[in-house]
Amino acid sequence: MNQKITFRSTPLHLRSTVRNGLVGVTVLSLLALSACAPGGQNIDSNAGGDISKEVPADEEINLTLAHWEVGGNGEAIEALIAAYEEKHPNVTIDISFASFNDYGQRIKLQMSDADAPDIAQAGQAFTMMGPLVEGGLLRPIDDYAELYGWADRFGAGLLDQARFESDGSKFGTGDLYGLALGGNMVGIFYNREVVDALGIDPDFETLADFDAALATAKEGGYIPLALGNADAWPANHLLSTVVSQFVDNEDMLAWIFGNEGASFTSDPFVEATAHLEGWADDGLIDSAANGLSFDDAIARFAAGDSAFFVTGNWALATMQDQMGDNVGFTAFPGTTADAPARATGATTSPFAISATTEYPDVAANFLDFMTGPDAASILSNGGYAPLTPGAQVAGNTQLIEDYNAVWSQVLEEDGLTLFLDWSTVAMGTTLFPGIQELLANRISAEDLTNSVQAEWENGR
Repeated sequence: MNQKITFRSTPLHLRSTVRNGLVGVTVLSLLALSACAPGGQNIDSNAGGDISKEVPADEEINLTLAHWEVGGNGEAIEALIAAYEEKHPNVTIDISFASFNDYGQRIKLQMSDADAPDIAQAGQAFTMMGPLVEGGLLRPIDDYAELYGWADRFGAGLLDQARFESDGSKFGTGDLYGLALGGNMVGIFYNREVVDALGIDPDFETLADFDAALATAKEGGYIPLALGNADAWPANHLLSTVVSQFVDNEDMLAWIFGNEGASFTSDPFVEATAHLEGWADDGLIDSAANGLSFDDAIARFAAGDSAFFVTGNWALATMQDQMGDNVGFTAFPGTTADAPARATGATTSPFAISATTEYPDVAANFLDFMTGPDAASILSNGGYAPLTPGAQVAGNTQLIEDYNAVWSQVLEEDGLTLFLDWSTVAMGTTLFPGIQELLANRISAEDLTNSVQAEWENGR
């Protein structure tokens, strides 16, 4: 069956990253200018005052929610709002929408305004959430997390992606500032006909097995690993995925979060980068990668020129549309057979509560509703990879079944390793072209790891 599914064609997390120079400057410049639950339990708020699960029913309540989502993701948000308003007829939630480019440039001023949105989407790390926290524009929500039991709903690694120190200086620790609706994950897409013809078992137990499969594909006359890296960001996902297997998750997150003593020049990071360099040197990555767009690379892969393609669930719909039942998805293997499930990936951009909203309890109640079990089917049908245990991406194709199996395992083991370019505001401007140079054999793995670490030390 070739059922159409809806995912973004470009991963959301990198939309801010690839514009880091523009968005980062804009953020800093603008800041310089400037469901009713039973019981009504109350606890002391770390933002001041008592909080409650109760949604007042004796007054008309108007909230505004700002976001940039389009397609199925945007439709899911509209459906959630409609369901919530049906449950609470006295609550109206208006949408303030902007395209991502416009959103990133205006949300800081918008959140500084007297009529700031009550709820706003805020991209993780330093490109958006950090400056908003630094400006005092977002309300910490640890108190609501305790009230609603969000720590029981989501793994610590998922919540940590929306944590910041109160001065906006450090990501991954400190106060909680948002909740995400879904997630994304990188893995290995494979052409079933090509793999079958080569006698390759795609359920790789170790990275060495995958290396051998790439070599077999090359010997068989195929491009082993498809890649379209003209826009520079796709190879970042490839490197991030390889690094995820060589570096302990704790150490990788420590580097991304900016913990003292972390270094991209430590042996595991260098070994991983050298492994990617070896693939390029051995002709296992499409030699035309730096001149191909992401979509062109998918087209070559779909046409049967390539055996494998390492990318994320934002490509699921395109892969399904172009390849039907001829495409599969499998986990990227670890360096040993007993390695934990690790994958480059993260939550989608969280939704945060304004520091000045008149109705923080209602805003938090809506966040709980958006991320709760009653919303799972709406989110899944909208193309979100669900974060709640047991929930799955909607669809009954083999590709979706493959993806769900890997996603569930990674989520169960809290194995999402985030994205390397989140580590500083401008990391993408160093890392992305640096990987292009690595693939073109113009620099070495040691050169790349040194330049990346220099940006990490100077750009924080």
